[in-house]
Amino acid sequence: MTTLGKSHRITSTRQMRTATLRTMASACGVITAGILCAAHTPAFAADTKDQAQVSGEQTVALAEFLGRYAAWAKGIEAEGQARGTPLTAEQIEMARQIGIAHPEKVRLVPVEAVPFPTQDEAMLKMGESLGFIGPGITNNAQAFGYTIWVRDGFTLDRPSLAHELVHVAQIERSASFDTYVQRYMRELREYGHARMPLEVEAYEANRTYR
Repeated sequence: MTTLGKSHRITSTRQMRTATLRTMASACGVITAGILCAAHTPAFAADTKDQAQVSGEQTVALAEFLGRYAAWAKGIEAEGQARGTPLTAEQIEMARQIGIAHPEKVRLVPVEAVPFPTQDEAMLKMGESLGFIGPGITNNAQAFGYTIWVRDGFTLDRPSLAHELVHVAQIERSASFDTYVQRYMRELREYGHARMPLEVEAYEANRTYR
C-alpha cells in the first residue's frame, strides 16, 4: 500500500490512500464485499454461504496482490537508493526527531510518476480495483522503505516531508516492507483512513513540523 509497500497523506501520497479508502469502505467494495453486504442485506443461508465464499476469494486475491506488490517494491527501493538524493543536514535532523534510526539512508527520488507495476496486467487490474491507480488518482509521493518517490511538480514542503518520514520510520520499525503493507491494509479496513494508527501518527507530524 507499505507496503502493499505506499507506495503508500495530506495531498501527498494519500490521494492514493483516500481513493483506496473510498473503494474499501463502500458497502460492496472489492475487499469487503462479502462482509459489508451481508451485514446490510437480508440473505438466505445459501446466499450467505456464497457471499462468504466470494469474500474468502477476495481476501486471498488481496493477500496475493500485496505479496507481489511488496516483492516488486524491493526493486523500486534498490533503484531509488542508487539514483536518489540524500537528505540535507536539516532534513536529517528532522528525520532523527521523528524517530528514524538511519536517516542517512533516506533518499528523495524525483520522478514523472510514482511507480506502480503497471506492466503486470493482473497487478494493474487489482491496483485499479483498489483505487491505487486510475483516472483521477494522483499519487504525489510515497515511501517504499528508505526511498521517498516524489512526483515532478509536487512541492515536498516541510510538513509533507515530515509525513513521509513518519512512514519511513514505520517501515523501518517493521519486520519488512511486506509486513508494513499488510498492517497498513488491515488498519485501513478496521479503522478507516482518518482513524488508522499509521496515518494518525503521520498526520500528527504534518502539524508538528509546519
